[in-house]
Amino acid sequence: YKGVLWMKGTERKVIFQGVHQLMGSDLGPAWKEGEPRVSKMVFIGIDLPRDILEQGLEQTLS
Repeated sequence: YKGVLWMKGTERKVIFQGVHQLMGSDLGPAWKEGEPRVSKMVFIGIDLPRDILEQGLEQTLS
């Protein structure tokens, strides 16, 4: 998985990536003026359980 995350309280993008159970993050460049603050993630794999992934991500928002 790979992603660019917006985290409240920082003006920089958070670059997030991982393989299997290993993951890491680094601060990326600052968000440009007027650029929408959004998080985007990509999951790469075969037959991934979409419903379980979505449920886990939704739980992080509550």
